[in-house]
Amino acid sequence: MFSLGDYVKIIDRNIEGFITNINKHYITILSKDKNVKVDISEIEKTEQKINKSNNIKVSVVLSTPPLDEIMIRHQTVDEALYNLDKFIDNAICNKIKIVKIIHGKNGGILRREVHKYLESSPYVKEHRLGGYYEGSYGVTIAFLR
Repeated sequence: MFSLGDYVKIIDRNIEGFITNINKHYITILSKDKNVKVDISEIEKTEQKINKSNNIKVSVVLSTPPLDEIMIRHQTVDEALYNLDKFIDNAICNKIKIVKIIHGKNGGILRREVHKYLESSPYVKEHRLGGYYEGSYGVTIAFLR
């Protein structure tokens, strides 16, 4: 029914704009440099096209995964240890001293293998299971040299 970029009007208000996001329950409209969220039933499509004098601003947010945390849940032991090795190398290069390794709680196989790896690594000063608010026994906190 509606597509991104469609020019629409909010029925009960004098607000028009372009659709920038479509969700199950609402649509986001860019109108005069402001985003307005409305219910899908409150808008109708109009035939008006883009006015060339309108300055539509687009912002892009790039996110990178945190450098101090790795998730290895649902990986095989070999995959997890390979990724953990690369992760610790990267953390050392970025001078990160405390890292969080999310291995999950189910079964404890990854946790046991991660702890063996950390005990044998010359880059790890010490490690411990996560505290209650850190992820409990599904997470290991490692302190790097």
